[in-house]
Amino acid sequence: MFYDIVEGTQLCPLGYTRPIEEVFMKKVLTPEDRLRAAGLELPAREGPAYDYLPVKTYAGIIYLAGTLGKKNGAVQRLGKVGAEIDELEAGQQMRVCALQALNWLKEAAGGDLSRVTGILQLKCYIACTDDFDGISRIADHATDVFVTAFGEAGKHPRSVLGLKRLPQDAPVMLDLIACTQE
Repeated sequence: MFYDIVEGTQLCPLGYTRPIEEVFMKKVLTPEDRLRAAGLELPAREGPAYDYLPVKTYAGIIYLAGTLGKKNGAVQRLGKVGAEIDELEAGQQMRVCALQALNWLKEAAGGDLSRVTGILQLKCYIACTDDFDGISRIADHATDVFVTAFGEAGKHPRSVLGLKRLPQDAPVMLDLIACTQE
């Protein structure tokens, strides 16, 4: 369980319906404060394995390339959801993808995640077996991270795609478009 850092009361896990603003009684907190209150921390940022830009900003719009749920330089468990990876593990890895994405957004916003003013679009990719039907539930883990960090500004249009294989045989990946203060 997570606890409210202001009131010391119990919170629900990610996906809860109680607005974070209600929890903090309109107290202004940074996105990283909101994440900590939900028991989440930004992990060490992981770079791409190949020669491309992981993030690019143009006219206040941040474009983030496909982001895998890496820890210590590698995806921790490889394979397809519904075969080698269960739904719970895939959801945890999708949460790591979202936290890694926040790291890149922070860099693109000059080191201040509070400068990110919204998530404009999220695409979640799940490598899965043909009969696996929980791809949207896995994507919900990423959505929960962005809504936790940014409140209403973290809500976004979203596409979820089930695929045969992802780079490095990762089970999940996401990319997104966000906006920032110029």
